[in-house]
Amino acid sequence: MESPQPQRKKFKTTQDWHDYFGTAQQAGKPITTKDLFELRKACYEEIEKHRGRPLLIYATKFLEGVPQGAPNFIDLSDVDGFTDLINSVKGSKSVDVLLHSPGGRPDATERLVCLLRDKFEEINFLIPHSAYSAATMLALSGNSVVLHSSAILGPIDPQINGVPARSIKRGFEKAKERIAKEGPEALPAYIPLIEKYSLELLELCEDSEKLSKELVSTWLKKYMFKGEKNVDKKIKKAVSYFSDYDTHLMHSRPLPMDKLKTFGLKIELADDTLQDLLWESYILLNGFFNISPFVKLYESAHGVSWGKQFQQVFVGPQPQQKIKSQ
Repeated sequence: MESPQPQRKKFKTTQDWHDYFGTAQQAGKPITTKDLFELRKACYEEIEKHRGRPLLIYATKFLEGVPQGAPNFIDLSDVDGFTDLINSVKGSKSVDVLLHSPGGRPDATERLVCLLRDKFEEINFLIPHSAYSAATMLALSGNSVVLHSSAILGPIDPQINGVPARSIKRGFEKAKERIAKEGPEALPAYIPLIEKYSLELLELCEDSEKLSKELVSTWLKKYMFKGEKNVDKKIKKAVSYFSDYDTHLMHSRPLPMDKLKTFGLKIELADDTLQDLLWESYILLNGFFNISPFVKLYESAHGVSWGKQFQQVFVGPQPQQKIKSQ
């Protein structure tokens, strides 16, 4: 008779995470990065067992203590990570993607959607905490979105080099209005803005906003509303709401679930079991980010665990930044 498998260590609260480290320190037992991955992997495997399909993880550090310039947003380099994740899954046409990200570039997001859709017929996005901007766009390319009760989606405001495109555009708009109203005397106050952001960047912001709306409209019709008739008006209303910057005002403004449901989107709260597992995954990922130089992770329970590191190195009086990838 086989002996029963030992129960895995579970983390229901952030306090559990701190207690885990405190106990290890008191016992003089070092905790390795491999130990921490094994904790996350066990959680991933339980989510897979509960959901009945493979799970891919794309998570970044962005809620606290992120140095300026850290590569924690969606960009073209994510193609490498997603390629590894996709190739780690064999024989399944359905997959879940656990997503935790502040967003990034819409063109890079489009590349990721193409990669995923070339391999999988059904893609469901699981949000344990937050998916903003282009990460919301990515989630809306799914057949469904499942949220933890504390999780949110945000406006589809793309970022340019980590800065919301709408913020850059508004800076130029205010400068233009004030110069038109007050004359050349107002120009010196806005020279730093004009020097910092070129007119080409302004055009990129406008194009990115337009592209974001077009992509989400296409993805909703092709995937989330697949097979449904007369959905154009419904999609137009949903995309208009997600991109209504004058109403939302902030890049990270949470969009309430009751409002999202009015558009008929396949967005739902996780069941009780998945709620606990999603929150545990967030505790483990966020805890790891807070004690390591990593700012981005690509992981699965199928042999993939790597990411990007970012360390600030101070030399003399001037701060300098050094990026290390692994």
